[in-house]
Amino acid sequence: MIIVTGTMEVPEEHIEKARENFRLAEEATAQEPGCLTYRFFQSVSEPTLFRVYEEWEDKAALKAHAAHENMSAHRERMAPLGLGNRKIQMVEPERIRDLG
Repeated sequence: MIIVTGTMEVPEEHIEKARENFRLAEEATAQEPGCLTYRFFQSVSEPTLFRVYEEWEDKAALKAHAAHENMSAHRERMAPLGLGNRKIQMVEPERIRDLG
């Protein structure tokens, strides 16, 4: 199993739009082959901070997700919102690697 987790900041004026975009991404991605979990969470103490948490059967499923039309659509919806401080990590057995 592969785990992807991380955080990103959304400008305050775009929080509601980001929440809707994250919900759409969760629904679409949950249908992709190899997706075990795909969720976004908003911080209670810092409302502009969001966490992503994903579980994939293997690297091949994660790679397919990165190229999937769902992910392309999500990137297009999120681009105008000005995400910042994006920090994403992939966790593999015995290893953690920064993705950006």
